[in-house]
Amino acid sequence: MKLNKSLLSLAAMLMATSAMAQTGVATGTPFGSGQDSIRCRQNLSLFSGYAKAGSFQDAYEPWKQAYAECPGSSKNIYIYGARILKWKIEQEKDAAKRDELVGQLLKMYDTRAKYFGDDQKYGLDVIMGNKIHDYVTLQGDKVDYAQVYEWAKPAVEKYAESATPQLLYYYVFSSRAVAQKDEAKHETYINDYLLASEYMDKQLEAAAGDEKMTSRIELYKKPMDENFASSGLAGCDILTKIYTLEKVDANKDNKPFLKQTCALFGSTPDCDAPAYYQASRYLFALEPSSGAAMGLAGKAIRDKNYSEANSYLQKAIELADKASDKVKCYEVLADLAMVQGNYGAARTHSNNALALNPKSGRSLIKIAQIIGSSADNIFPDDKVKQRAVYFLVIDKLRAAAAADPRVSSEANRLIGIYSKSLPSAADIFMHPELGQGKSFTVPGYGTTTIR
Repeated sequence: MKLNKSLLSLAAMLMATSAMAQTGVATGTPFGSGQDSIRCRQNLSLFSGYAKAGSFQDAYEPWKQAYAECPGSSKNIYIYGARILKWKIEQEKDAAKRDELVGQLLKMYDTRAKYFGDDQKYGLDVIMGNKIHDYVTLQGDKVDYAQVYEWAKPAVEKYAESATPQLLYYYVFSSRAVAQKDEAKHETYINDYLLASEYMDKQLEAAAGDEKMTSRIELYKKPMDENFASSGLAGCDILTKIYTLEKVDANKDNKPFLKQTCALFGSTPDCDAPAYYQASRYLFALEPSSGAAMGLAGKAIRDKNYSEANSYLQKAIELADKASDKVKCYEVLADLAMVQGNYGAARTHSNNALALNPKSGRSLIKIAQIIGSSADNIFPDDKVKQRAVYFLVIDKLRAAAAADPRVSSEANRLIGIYSKSLPSAADIFMHPELGQGKSFTVPGYGTTTIR
């Protein structure tokens, strides 16, 4: 009798355990089974409806239960869950409780990665990008960028050029923050930037003609580039310490290293580095490339061998895959032409650059300088009209400053110089056709307004 009672008790326990173990988590299925499956679907419907209506307080309990019992059932648990938890964080006044909620939000992203990290459209790169965005936004000056880097790196390695621009931006930004506190990480940051920049360039090429996608990529690439330029870690002095002649010689047959070295020095203005020229020679011998040709052109310019420089730059244009590299070559060709007094060639090269990038500030400034230098030839018999040409020059310089913030300082400096040479009110008074507010045409270059 006792044995029968024991068996009945054991059976009851097994049945109870079986009944309890029907959730998605317990069964390893998306929804679970039996009543738990029904409850999961009901909770999904409830919190989704409440969250869509903005009623996050009502959405919280059914969301919490669905998240706990059937976390693999629907991405909506995480899409709406992020909104619900961020709403609760906004409402919470107690610092300790707020921190706990932030921790729950971050953990939720990890859970989403566990169940939906391989989603074709919203995979690990999207999940980590959103996690980092929320973390940085919510934590402010308490952000641990070393932690951000650890979150971003695996997703970047997995997706490469397919990673979202947002994730690539945070990856590089966190690498920069770490490097600014640790000199040993300087080279890592530089390499991370070059890699992410290459990935975004490929994305821009793939998005050609898609204005919306291009704008989305540039939203992240532009500040990433600006941060690199202003980081203090990309200057010529630091690069030459990292990329020494000895290091280049040791990697003379390492094409990826040589390409990276040439790209890095090539993006650093006015960097006269023997290591750059050496890397360019090695790379050009292994595989003629745009970057190597540009480096060799730089060496020729330093040696004032302008004919050789011109030849290498033309070769670089032929080999270039990216429009941005071609623009750089045309900009330098225009500089060389100006140095040699060949304004016609300088104008042609500048226009070629502008055809590829209408916001090339260097080219817009060059056009302005060409116009200014040609004033006495345009109006050889009229000194006042020669000086009136500077109104158009200033228009071009203002356009350069507006189009390309990187040249705004130089453009404004030149505006100050040309402004001092504008015709006076008395000069204009003696030329009725130049009255204030009247249109003034500079043959071959455009029209301006007398001011």
